[in-house]
Amino acid sequence: MADTLTANVAESVNEMIHATIKLVPHKVIMPNLVTKVTIEKGYDRVDIPRVNSTPTILNPTEGDELTVSSQFDLTSTTIQPTHRAVMVRLHERATYFSKENLIAVVSDWLAQAEGRDMDTDLTAEFANFGTGNDVGTTNTDLTIAVVRQSRRLLFANTIANGGPAPTPLYCVISPLVEENLYTNLGLQGVVGSTSPWIPQGMSQELIESYFVDRILGVPLFRDGYMTEDASSDFICSMFSKESLMLAISKNWDMKTFEVPNWIGVILRAVADYNSGIRAFPLWGSQITADGA
Repeated sequence: MADTLTANVAESVNEMIHATIKLVPHKVIMPNLVTKVTIEKGYDRVDIPRVNSTPTILNPTEGDELTVSSQFDLTSTTIQPTHRAVMVRLHERATYFSKENLIAVVSDWLAQAEGRDMDTDLTAEFANFGTGNDVGTTNTDLTIAVVRQSRRLLFANTIANGGPAPTPLYCVISPLVEENLYTNLGLQGVVGSTSPWIPQGMSQELIESYFVDRILGVPLFRDGYMTEDASSDFICSMFSKESLMLAISKNWDMKTFEVPNWIGVILRAVADYNSGIRAFPLWGSQITADGA
């Protein structure tokens, strides 16, 4: 005899919540690469302070008085969470599944949906990085030269804009952009049917060393949830972990309901969070790459 749907779901809500939260980091990339902060109860937003001035270093000689003082200025970035909700209707036919199978299937499905929402929120912030570090060209495939330029700009960032971007740095691109980048690196098989595209020697060794999961020493991640913009480009990015924040006021919860006009059980999951540029906008570099 099959378990009843109501018993399966009602008794398993806590297990589903824990399973879903644990699965989210395995479903998407971005929440793992940014700074997270929990907003305490009683607050509806978080203010991230940062220094907005540069001190002057003096060179006094013996007996000299200090005549120049530096102003210590603070500014802040405010991130206010946004409510998120998903409602799922499970038909009575779910009684055909055991409790364990139901937990696994529902948790996996919800984790993908909830993780994707966090992920797309964060990748949308790529367009908000300072224009001074923008690289790449519309309708043009990504090349190693563009990635190299992005890395250099982050490390050469001026003191007035926060100084060199703190490590770790990450580079996030779409699967198509990744394919084009690998082609630029030489992953084209053979030319005609005679000689390998990658010449033996130093070039071959370098490509084998860094193109698998790191590029120029920076971890490279593909994000399959990224979408093209109006120009059919992907807005990718290289950024410092400290440049982006995911501010969470309430993590995903779950409640069950039964209504007379639906044959089955309704699940409702609610969360409250938002993303934003955490510190200096030039700690991230927007990378434009062709999406065609």
